[in-house]
Amino acid sequence: MGKIDAALARMAGHRVYLDTNVFIYFLDRNPDFFPVVRPIIASVESGLIIGHTGDAAIAETLVKPYQTGNLALVASFKEFFSMENFLSIQPHDAATFDLAAQLRAGRGLRFIDALHYATAIRTGCKFFISNDGGIQSSDALEVVVVKNLLE
Repeated sequence: MGKIDAALARMAGHRVYLDTNVFIYFLDRNPDFFPVVRPIIASVESGLIIGHTGDAAIAETLVKPYQTGNLALVASFKEFFSMENFLSIQPHDAATFDLAAQLRAGRGLRFIDALHYATAIRTGCKFFISNDGGIQSSDALEVVVVKNLLE
């Protein structure tokens, strides 16, 4: 069993928060990380893992297509995020912003990372998939780093 298969087996049946870079690697077919994120997305689609993300991840994913003026790609990405029975997309409410501020103050995270981390905690996720090495596991959330799943 490879690293990605072992990680997915460990996460099976659990709420898993997907950070922005997972979607960017998948949608851009990133040659380095697509082989890892493709089975993650497939596991969310199949229901093996219960996928969550936040509104901010969608906004971050749309930045490059907007920068390049590729409105067809913007529409395609929005369609991806709106698929039925796929992801649970969480809004960022006042309590989440407050927790993000606490995490930023206490853990030194960049604000956007703290916002994603706080959203994952408030959503009841057990795992947080990212490729940001600066985000560390805690008692509340286990961080799974994409590059560590490469074979």
